[in-house]
Amino acid sequence: MIAGLVPETEPGRAVCAVVDELSEFMTRQAGPNDLAGQFARASVERLRQTGVLAACAPVADGGFGLESLYDLGLVVARLAEADASVAVAATMHFQLTSYFARSVRKAAAHERDGMAMRDWVRTLGRRDMVVCSAVAEPGLQPWQVGSTVRKSGDGWRADGRKVMASISPAATHFYGRFKAETAHGPRMASVMIPADLPGVTVQETWNGLGLRGSGSGTVLFEEVHLPQEAVALRGPWGVQLNAYDGRAAQAIPTVSVYLGIAEAARRHGLESLSSGDGRQRRKSLGVCALVAEMELKIAGARAALHTALRTLDAAITDTAPRTRPADEGRRLLKECVVGGLIVERAAFEIVDLAMQLCGGRSFVHGHPLGRLYRDVRAAAFMRPWVPSEESLDFLAEVTFEELAEAAAAERAAAEGEQS
Repeated sequence: MIAGLVPETEPGRAVCAVVDELSEFMTRQAGPNDLAGQFARASVERLRQTGVLAACAPVADGGFGLESLYDLGLVVARLAEADASVAVAATMHFQLTSYFARSVRKAAAHERDGMAMRDWVRTLGRRDMVVCSAVAEPGLQPWQVGSTVRKSGDGWRADGRKVMASISPAATHFYGRFKAETAHGPRMASVMIPADLPGVTVQETWNGLGLRGSGSGTVLFEEVHLPQEAVALRGPWGVQLNAYDGRAAQAIPTVSVYLGIAEAARRHGLESLSSGDGRQRRKSLGVCALVAEMELKIAGARAALHTALRTLDAAITDTAPRTRPADEGRRLLKECVVGGLIVERAAFEIVDLAMQLCGGRSFVHGHPLGRLYRDVRAAAFMRPWVPSEESLDFLAEVTFEELAEAAAAERAAAEGEQS
């Protein structure tokens, strides 16, 4: 893990090449957008125009045919090296579009023509879809959302308020969780809502400490009328979701954002020692110690993300979503949480070390490291396990489950030998 991570498939290499071409443009936009607290609209539009946002659509539909979860993570990391706000915005779109594409890919041939997701993937490939995840609501867990859909004529009516809706100013569609009021009681529902329907309002209210260009504002749905097929009923409302493999697949690209931030911070820190008095400072044992510590941290972060992405890619990419047994899904999500916490902690320290190497000028509003210092703090609120503060509880629970399974297997083996 001395070198940075590289994509492993041809589609992954192709998308990363486009991102690399756009990197300079996105980097130039990042500072002004951060200072103004405005959505990175121009950068996101470039991603749409060049097909990066259509990465997961099949080649036949106009996309890149990117299937590898590993390579999707690296696409996000490279975006974050240029602008973490853009990476977070794009990640919310990728989480959903990779899920749509995998659902279609793994469906039986006779099922595909009737799938709404098949139409969505085609729209994505035409570069006509930017989808925003509309889930979060103030003070509520994802399985207890208060936004509702109710039967109305031969369709549904959606009402509610969603927050932290990254990429919402550029969204053509909103896909989220709603509470479906049915004759048999409340159900959780997945709902696709076109942004141009009457009653849909995007409010650019985002004023975060970091990720200021991510467009993570508020979306209002007021008497939005939807056709019957726009709402898919799921399990009971208010019950914590247990599709652990799906949660892992959606969460791991977000972890990649913070490796990208760490890579960018490392680069800025080392560049500060490449000219003028920086070269003189290289002789300092203190500076050498900071550089060495930063190299250890980045190597650990790369290795942790590499392991998590490889593990999840092998288990998830070639299977239909939400089909893994719960115990296996929990182990996969544990892998994601472990990788996420390692990357998060390393990224915090790498940004801090880079600022020490750069010196006081990095502690000025407008300096790239000052922006990264604020951006990286969002990692603590965007962990793979929800709620974030219970991440360690989840790790311990799954570890104890694994120990119990191992002990049971040993007892069974011993009993078999005795018989």
